[in-house]
Amino acid sequence: MNLANVHYEMLMEASTQKVWNVIRQYGDVSKFHAGVERTTNVNGSSSEAYLGADRVCDIHDMGMNIILKEKIIDFKEGESYRYEVYETKNFPVQELYFEFRIRRYSDNRAYLRLDIDYKGKPAFITPFLKPKMQKLSRDVLLGYKEHIETGSKNVPIKELRKKYQSA
Repeated sequence: MNLANVHYEMLMEASTQKVWNVIRQYGDVSKFHAGVERTTNVNGSSSEAYLGADRVCDIHDMGMNIILKEKIIDFKEGESYRYEVYETKNFPVQELYFEFRIRRYSDNRAYLRLDIDYKGKPAFITPFLKPKMQKLSRDVLLGYKEHIETGSKNVPIKELRKKYQSA
C-alpha cells in the first residue's frame, strides 16, 4: 500500500522571510505552538532546522500522551523542509512524513503549506486516518499563523479554530 497524503495551505500575513524565521525554529516549536506540549532536541541537534536535525515531540491529544521522534531528511534553506517520524508511541502509523513549504504571494504575504504522507498501523486503517490527518494539518498551520502574525504563544487550538474559521 502506498502512502496516503493530505495537505493544507494557508495564507500568512507576513513575508516569506518572516514565515521561514518561524518555521525554522524546528526544535523550539513547543515554545509557541499549543499543539506540542514539549520538544526535546536529541543527538546533538540544535533547535534550528537543518538537514539531520533530530527532535522528540510530546503531544497530548484526546487524552493520549503521543510521542513522535522526528528527523529532517530534506532541507532547502528559506523554502522547505521534510521530516520523517521514525518512531511513535500511541499514534497508529507505520510511516509518517511532514513537509513544510513556503510560497510567496506578495511582499508581505506568503503561503505556508503542510503535506502529511502516512501509512496506518495496521495498513488497513490508513483510509480511516484521513479525517484526523486533515484536521491535524489545519491545526498545525493555525498555530503557526497565530504566532507568525501576532507573536502570541501557545494559544489553545480550540480558540484558533474559532478565530480563523474561514482560514
